Amino acid sequence: MFGRDEMRREDIRREEVRRDEVFRMERWRRRRRLMVGGMVVVGSTEAMVKMSAAQATQIQQATGQNPEDMSHEELQRAMQQQGIQGQPVTAEDQQAMAAAEATAPQG
Repeated sequence: MFGRDEMRREDIRREEVRRDEVFRMERWRRRRRLMVGGMVVVGSTEAMVKMSAAQATQIQQATGQNPEDMSHEELQRAMQQQGIQGQPVTAEDQQAMAAAEATAPQG
């Protein structure tokens, strides 16, 4: 028979797992890869990075991760290690990202 403390620990663990799942879903929804004017824009409306498709592929090959699956800090570090300079983000890029986030499914 389970004691009260054991039941409480199970409930706490379940809540931690749920919180982790929600965090991963939120992070997934916020980070995107868009093609805008022949360039790749990665990130979210809060933090975007613009680069060529070849540079995005170079980062993916070097890190084993898609740029959109990396945190902004991880992506910046990978870009620095690969000698990649991001391109200036334009108003068009910001509008495209905002539109993509607005139309994203809220699953």
